[in-house]
Amino acid sequence: MICAPDDTARGTIHSNLALCYLKLKDYAMATTHADVAMCLRPGWEKGYFRHGETAFEQRDYATALKDYEEAVKCAPNDVALKHRVKLAKEASNGFYFRQLLPGRDIAVNAKNPIEQQIFGAATQMQNFIYLVGDARTRECVAIDACWDVDGILAVAKNDKMRITKAVATHYHFDHVGGKPPPPFDALGIEVPGIKQLEAAGLPVHVQEEDAKKLVEIGVPEKSMTTHKDGDVLEIGGVRIRFVHTPGHSPGCCCFHDVGAGRLISGDTLFCGGPGATGRSYSDEPTILRSIRDRLLNLPGDTVVHTGHGDTTAIDDERERVLDRIAELGVD
Repeated sequence: MICAPDDTARGTIHSNLALCYLKLKDYAMATTHADVAMCLRPGWEKGYFRHGETAFEQRDYATALKDYEEAVKCAPNDVALKHRVKLAKEASNGFYFRQLLPGRDIAVNAKNPIEQQIFGAATQMQNFIYLVGDARTRECVAIDACWDVDGILAVAKNDKMRITKAVATHYHFDHVGGKPPPPFDALGIEVPGIKQLEAAGLPVHVQEEDAKKLVEIGVPEKSMTTHKDGDVLEIGGVRIRFVHTPGHSPGCCCFHDVGAGRLISGDTLFCGGPGATGRSYSDEPTILRSIRDRLLNLPGDTVVHTGHGDTTAIDDERERVLDRIAELGVD
């Protein structure tokens, strides 16, 4: 004897149908079946989730947020649902920002011995990778993408974002990949980075003085757009301004997002003062002038997201920088 399905079974069927139509991008049918699933199983999170996913794909973020929050009420311990709530709120606000740290967010699950060595070095170097973009249009750029390209792409995918450009603050291997210089070359391996993103079809953006160094690590010149101080890169409705800050490298630059009051400083400015200048291609008086003339004129409460170490603010670093300028007698 075959029994007719009850509301629980029917609700599950309609939820699965909603998923099928969502994958086919038939949003009207996906919504219809999600509605039925919610009616048949009002205390079940999946119906609300399917409805929210359909709304999100159509960029109806207000409806998606409402649906995701209803789903969380049904399953309050579901981490994935809480993440969807976060994405919907970001989309409503319009700004997308992720600070990724090797050993925490990426470079955590090595698939082979070579990756294990690379990920170990990445965790020791502790440099940040940034994803910045427009949460409404779901597009972002990867800044200083290095060490674990697959991991970076996976973060964007999990956030329902599409990386459209690769951007570099400067050419050093721990920010763009390539073969490390001595003494970091002891591993005898090449660090994945911007070259792999270019090979995947992403255009590369870099300050013009550092462009030749990217060619040396295998990034085709035809794939690069070079920038001068003051150039603006648009990602949907988000605008990022290139601020040329030579000193750590000739083409070192920072990215100022006027709309969100943030500065991504690369290795120019750290929490504690100027970036490192102990290598042959760097110069302390130059980096101090760059910070004084091009960063200290930003609003004092500008949040500074560094290439390594803690986040800081312009006003928090002002005295340290000016004291060092006075100590060295920099003009």
